[in-house]
Amino acid sequence: MISKKYVFAGLIGFAAILGWNVFLIQRDDRMFDAYYRQQAVENLKHPPSSDITYSPKERFCQSQAKWHPDCNLE
Repeated sequence: MISKKYVFAGLIGFAAILGWNVFLIQRDDRMFDAYYRQQAVENLKHPPSSDITYSPKERFCQSQAKWHPDCNLE
């Protein structure tokens, strides 16, 4: 039979892992909300073009809310 001490330690460990994951989920949700809100504002200010002559890289760069390293001006 497993000692009550180990069961209690296991439950405490499980609760700590679960609590940490809940914290990270909430943090990531706030981070993504802030990013997508900023991206939506940028798209309202400067709507992406529907011109089909843009390359996939150019369309990607237009969809970014901020500067991205792959979007260097050449």
